Amino acid sequence: MTRIENDRVRTRHTTVLISPAMGVPARVYRRLTEALSRAGFDVAIVPRRGIEDGSETPSRRSDWSYADEADDLADAVTAARTETPETRVLVLGHSLGAQLAALVASRTDRAPDGIVAIGASVPHFRHYGARGIPLAALAASVTPVAAVLGRWPRRGFGGPTPRTLMREWARMVLTGWAPFALDSRMRLPALSIRLHDDEVVSGRAADAYDAAFDKDAMSTLCYRASDGPAGASRRTSDGRGRLMGSSS
Repeated sequence: MTRIENDRVRTRHTTVLISPAMGVPARVYRRLTEALSRAGFDVAIVPRRGIEDGSETPSRRSDWSYADEADDLADAVTAARTETPETRVLVLGHSLGAQLAALVASRTDRAPDGIVAIGASVPHFRHYGARGIPLAALAASVTPVAAVLGRWPRRGFGGPTPRTLMREWARMVLTGWAPFALDSRMRLPALSIRLHDDEVVSGRAADAYDAAFDKDAMSTLCYRASDGPAGASRRTSDGRGRLMGSSS
């Protein structure tokens, strides 16, 4: 395991912005936030829209896209630098949060200084072999279901999801299109953390995400069950698999 330290003498002050997965509330990342804070980092969570208490949930009247969520994250990067001009800003993105981090990074005017991507992928159904068939079927159902309900319901994700963002996700599943270029253009430092024997993110899907970054800028770490501390949870935040030794 790579140990990440924030030595205030040897390195710059570092702010970590946590970008959650689709439909996952900020409270799920409480222990991660506490651990990073104990290690000396300044930490903030940039929550998903429509998830937290008091926020407007997605509906026929309230809708948004990948670009809208990326703007929220870019605003947080700018705010962190405004508050502490000397800080280095890292985005720790989980699943959708990692996709948003890559989208923000492709906008060089507000790019973070680095990305840690956990369970990141471009989930094209062809990256999953036979397992991609039900994934494609799910994606194909997004447009008609969202048209009727005005949003995507909780099914398959942590919470109800806006129809435009889900249509973009479905397009990625069905065509391999991503909201950021997959051409090795991004050169900011990035660490891709994969889960060993991941059932949700295949190796090919993870490779497709990594292809957005220059090969010399991207490092990859495979996280195994044995890497976790004693007593650590072995389930993902949404219960779809084990956190260690399973798929994301």
